[in-house]
Formats: sequence, structure tokens, C-alpha cells
Amino acid sequence: MLFALQSPVALAGLLLAFVLGLAIRVVAIRLVQRRRVPAGWDVPRRSGGKLVDVRRDVDIFGVVAAVVGGTGWGKRVEDAGMAPAPLRVLLAGPVAVLVASQLAFLSFIVVAGPVSLGSLSASSVLRGDLVGGTSVELFLLSFAVGMLCFGLLDLVPLPPLDGWGLLRHAVRRPGTGFQKARYWLEDQNVGIAILLAGMLLPLFRGLPLFLFLLDIVCWPFLLLWG
Repeated sequence: MLFALQSPVALAGLLLAFVLGLAIRVVAIRLVQRRRVPAGWDVPRRSGGKLVDVRRDVDIFGVVAAVVGGTGWGKRVEDAGMAPAPLRVLLAGPVAVLVASQLAFLSFIVVAGPVSLGSLSASSVLRGDLVGGTSVELFLLSFAVGMLCFGLLDLVPLPPLDGWGLLRHAVRRPGTGFQKARYWLEDQNVGIAILLAGMLLPLFRGLPLFLFLLDIVCWPFLLLWG
């Protein structure tokens, strides 16, 4: 978001996208957890029954990534020992955020009318590099792209993202190699280091790795709505 300081309207949209992305992800996860608690699954108790708790749900490294890279992540879903979280819990967060992002794109189209978004890149929006349009249109576009990037980034198979939980769920019988990878990525926080490096260090065309990948993955969505 630091790069978006040149455009306060875009900055506001990205900030709201990150905050709401965190909240929507957590609320979706908690609602699915409370709907049905599987055997052996420990749903953490929260004071006052709050669905969202800043201290438990906000990852400081995810905030750093959002401040510098434009989008970030929240804390991982708590699991019971070595067992991965149920599939519906792992999918609830990113799916809810992605659905919300499509509603945000719909709001943008309603306000702006038919526009061409195919030439736009997600990284340029995350850096506040937008020209043309009214303040409301720039805000809604930044908000929609920010939400989309938050949801897609959450599917990357690295801890603490939900994509890592999905990968663990897919590996029914993890071998020694996978257990070693889990030790380094989770216990030694190598996963977070990779995420931060991939969000902050420019590698491809002057872009960090994950912003470059987000450009590729987000393009079909922009083409669809454009």
C-alpha cells in the first residue's frame, strides 16, 4: 500500500479490501466451524463469543506484506495436532473472500458502466497506478482487485495460508519428505520467509514473484468483468 500513497482514493480501497478480506475470511471459517464440530476438532473459545479477534486472527507478517505489496494474509486455521483442518473449513475463508470480490466487481460495473479491464494488471492496481475514472470508480476498482488478490493469495500452498492446509488435506499419507518440508515450512517459519520474499523482493519484470503470479491469475477475472 505504500506505493498507493500517490493515490489516496486507491489507497483507501486497498486498505478496506485488506481489512474486510481478513474479517470475511475469519467469519466464514468460524461459522463453518460452529455449524458442525468434527470429532477431535478443537474450536478455540473466544471471550464474549466474538467471531473476529485481532490478536488471534491478524498475522503481523501478513500486515507487513499488505503495507508494502498491496495485499497480505491472516493467521492460519488452528488445527488439532498433526491433523489438517476439515476441507470445508479450509475452503470457507478463501471462497467467501472471492465471492465478495466478485460482488465488488459487480458494484464497480454498475457505477462505471461497460469498461475495458483486459489491459489492466493486478500489480498496477495494488500499487495505486490507476488513471482515469471518477474517485468512486477508482475506489471500487481498487477494492475489488484488492479483495480478489487477497482471496487468490490465500490459496498458495505455503503456511500460514489456507492453501497449505488444502495441500496437507490432499496428502493422505505424508511421507518422510513431506514431514521434513512441514517441519521447515511451519515450525521453522520458512514458509513465512518465502511469502515475504515473494511479496517484497522484485524478481520478474521488476515485480515480486507473487505479484507477478497474481497478474497472471487475476487477468481472466479482469477480462471477464471488462
